[in-house]
Formats: sequence, structure tokens, C-alpha cells
Amino acid sequence: MTTTTAIDLPIDLQTMDETGLPWTFLDEAADPSRIVPGAHVVAGSGSVRAVVVVVDVTDEGIVHVCDVPGSVEDNAHLLEYRNESRAAVSERLPEVLLPAPAETGGTRRDATAPPEVGSPETARRNGPRRHRPEQPDADS
Repeated sequence: MTTTTAIDLPIDLQTMDETGLPWTFLDEAADPSRIVPGAHVVAGSGSVRAVVVVVDVTDEGIVHVCDVPGSVEDNAHLLEYRNESRAAVSERLPEVLLPAPAETGGTRRDATAPPEVGSPETARRNGPRRHRPEQPDADS
């Protein structure tokens, strides 16, 4: 028997922004007060559901998440708020697991990440970059 788990945060888990993380808007959450960094919630769209960890919530109301491997049933123990506990996430998680506040350089995504330096390992793993012409060396 399959049961349908209610979605706390509607999101297309395949859509990622420049951070490389799936994102959605905070105001689309069933209960926005539960969507805080470090919280485990059920996210998805249509028939796709997964337990995710809220990575950050920007001042603009954009929520970034990271999915937890396994099914919702396998990760039900992470969803304490669905059982009897409604304690704040900061009370359930040790402080070392919560991201630092944005003022101290936490998980805010305002700055653009520096480009990754290409290496032979990266090139082999990602395949050849045929779309970029070879650049001449600077000293030739």
C-alpha cells in the first residue's frame, strides 16, 4: 500500500541556480515558519517527493535545499515535526550543524563563486571540452 506524503515545500528538484542547488520561493511553502536553515522537510512536485535539508533562505525569500538520499519513508525519522515534536529546528540540532548567520558570512549566496580551476582530473571526469578552442600560452 502506497501513501502520499504531503509536500511542505513545492519545488522542482531538478531545477538548480548558480549555486548548484535546487531552489524555490519561501512563500510557496505550506508553513513558511518551518523553512529555516537546517530543517528537514518534504519537498517535491507532482508525484515526486524527497526529504531535503534547507540550506539557506535569502532576504529575497529564495530557499535553497539539498536532498537527502533515500525515500521519504527511509528518512521519516528526520521529520520530527510530523510526529509529536514541534520544537524549533535550532533546539533539535546541535549548533555546530546550523549554518552561520548571514552577517558573519554564513550561507548567503550574494557573491558569485570563483570559477573552478580546470585540471586533468576534472577534464577527464567531465569529458573533453570541445566547444572551447585551445588558448595559446601567455608566454608565446
